[in-house]
Amino acid sequence: MAESNWDEDVVLDPEHLRGFSGGDTDFEAQILGVFAEKAPDYLVDLAGADASSWRSYAHKLKGAARSIGAWRLARQAERAEHQDDVHDDDARKAEVLRELNTRLQQLLDAIKERGCEAG
Repeated sequence: MAESNWDEDVVLDPEHLRGFSGGDTDFEAQILGVFAEKAPDYLVDLAGADASSWRSYAHKLKGAARSIGAWRLARQAERAEHQDDVHDDDARKAEVLRELNTRLQQLLDAIKERGCEAG
């Protein structure tokens, strides 16, 4: 499967977010607040996922990140989604989760800088 062309240097794309929200800054704040509240749960689910549910949880995280223009996180979640045969004792799983956690924290910091936090 072809990889996306999302720019991994972009933690949060304000133009994409503006287009998603129709330019409504209050709505943007709500969207980002909900994301900040829910996104850590996606990683908890992914960390506890067995091989059969890994792809589904990674896909959910990718979609949530993509919807707000969080390209850096979405790109890593996409990699996780396409990773085959993930097992609990797999070093690749641990590395992917570490990178996802790092990228999520960068995004949460960017959301916080915008004055939007989890409720």
